[in-house]
Amino acid sequence: MTPADFRAGAAHLSIEPPLGLPMVGFVRQPWRGTGYGLPLEVTALVLEREGRRVVVCGLDVTILKTAAADRLVDRIAAAVGADPAGVLVNVQHSHLAPLADRDAAHFVGGDYPSDVRRLAEAWMEAMEDKVVSACLLAAGRLEPARVAWAVATVDEAVNRRERAADGRTVLGWNPDGLVDTDVVALQARRRDGTAIGTVVGYGCHPVTTGYDMSIYSADYPGALRETIRRNGGGDCVFLQGAGGNVLPRVAFTTDEREAERVGRRLALSALAALAGRGAAPRRARRQEEASTVPIIAYRVEEDWTAAPALEAAVTRCRFALAPLPSAEEIAELRADFDRRLEAARASGDVGRVKIAHVAATWARGVEEIVAGRRPLPRPEGPVHAVRIGEGAIVTGPGETFTEIGLAVRERSPGLPTLYAGYTNGCLGYFSTASEYAHGGYEPGTSHRGYELPAPFDPGSERLLVETGVRLVERLWPGRPPWPDAQGWTASGVVPRQAPDPVDHPGEAGAPGEPRWSTDVAG
Repeated sequence: MTPADFRAGAAHLSIEPPLGLPMVGFVRQPWRGTGYGLPLEVTALVLEREGRRVVVCGLDVTILKTAAADRLVDRIAAAVGADPAGVLVNVQHSHLAPLADRDAAHFVGGDYPSDVRRLAEAWMEAMEDKVVSACLLAAGRLEPARVAWAVATVDEAVNRRERAADGRTVLGWNPDGLVDTDVVALQARRRDGTAIGTVVGYGCHPVTTGYDMSIYSADYPGALRETIRRNGGGDCVFLQGAGGNVLPRVAFTTDEREAERVGRRLALSALAALAGRGAAPRRARRQEEASTVPIIAYRVEEDWTAAPALEAAVTRCRFALAPLPSAEEIAELRADFDRRLEAARASGDVGRVKIAHVAATWARGVEEIVAGRRPLPRPEGPVHAVRIGEGAIVTGPGETFTEIGLAVRERSPGLPTLYAGYTNGCLGYFSTASEYAHGGYEPGTSHRGYELPAPFDPGSERLLVETGVRLVERLWPGRPPWPDAQGWTASGVVPRQAPDPVDHPGEAGAPGEPRWSTDVAG
């Protein structure tokens, strides 16, 4: 094969909204956007092998529900000429961003004037057009490339399911809980070694910035991308991972200094790991030279003969719900939430109104479902697997717990595997089955913000893990599948890449055994 058999192109565009739009990441936040911080962007990397294209896209918004994501994926696929199975739209889950989903505007918008709603809807429409445009720009920049994968470990995140002294589970620090601290990176490079684009995956809520801020901000993903670009990594796509129950160690600050620090550290760790990995098989060429003494020099060359694998697969999962409240229980809840909403409106506190609005709207909807006046939702969403060379990306359609991403990574044949939650739709929080007994926000009440009448059934953990693993196994035919008898829960031990060797040419110039390695990632 020739180098043209595999190509890559990257691009990014600003999606900065007009001032004055309400932000939705923190429901209690009383302000509309009053300024601009780390810029909100859409970023895209397009890969192509023998006419087959894959699109990896990152978007600085809080959520896209599945219906909106499906429409966007179809638009991108048609515009770029890709199979929808290979189109990934990952939302960074930025908490200082406006609502991006027109289908959910009635639910989480709160009490806002009609002119604000019209302005928000106009921005949403323009934002979707920018997403498609960024993907088109990346596709228009395709050039010969090869890819390198690397993994670094960065201790900036913590499991947030803290056990309080009174028995409650609250959002804080749980140092005994599992957390995936790996930064998984993919880089597309030209033949001269310069980078076209870099994908960085990390699973952690982007909330170094807090609810007392009123500027639009991409949080640490924005600082990460800018650091990658400034330091020779080409354009950059950040993929939010399995961050459903993960916080930054320092969170909810009142400025962007911590976001800048965390973003820089993640980016530089990813670049350092990538610097030790080749984008193609490498061999040293022996060359005899002389100075004041005889010298044998070894020139390292990459072999671009074979193009990296590029395959994609997708399936849709239907997720069962836990039992709904009874008619009496939901009627009592609805009456209580309505009283709270009226009291909030009377107080004039915008933050209280937003919180009460979500709860009251949810209760009225569930009451209609229980009474048979509205159909019971049957939530479903896509799981994608993409093979790029010897690494893989596996996705989940929601705020998946860190243990779910770890369980997939532990079993995937792709080394490494990047797990991306929040991709091609966000149905809600996917907790591990064991956490339901501890209650708290994610398995207990988070479904209200996602318009679900009840939490997902605890069996959703295994469904997501097993589906993701079986899907990615299809892209490595001939490899033995994960034995079902070995289970599907995370152990916390992820297989590591083998060292990246350079073959010594031997005394006579013949290929020999690998004698040294440039692997710096460990």
